[in-house]
Amino acid sequence: MTNARTLPAHVASYAETPVFTSDTVPSKLLSHHDLKPGTWGLMHVKKGAVRFFVEDGDEPVAVLNKDDAFVILPEERHYIEVSDDVKFYIVFLK
Repeated sequence: MTNARTLPAHVASYAETPVFTSDTVPSKLLSHHDLKPGTWGLMHVKKGAVRFFVEDGDEPVAVLNKDDAFVILPEERHYIEVSDDVKFYIVFLK
């Protein structure tokens, strides 16, 4: 398991989600999905925990806690699991 990923120097943010909780997280994020080609995500956890899984993975690639950030790669099929007390948001970059 690793949290070590970096964004390319040439990307810039273009959108940001609202802060999600366990009650408001979209169901799409809890099932397999991916980002479009050339789109990166940067997930920020403000409270609780997020477990990040890639397709066909039984173990999380990352477990994020308060104040952690994690880079989501373009076209990487993934899903998340969240704690009951979670608060997080995602910044999208191109």
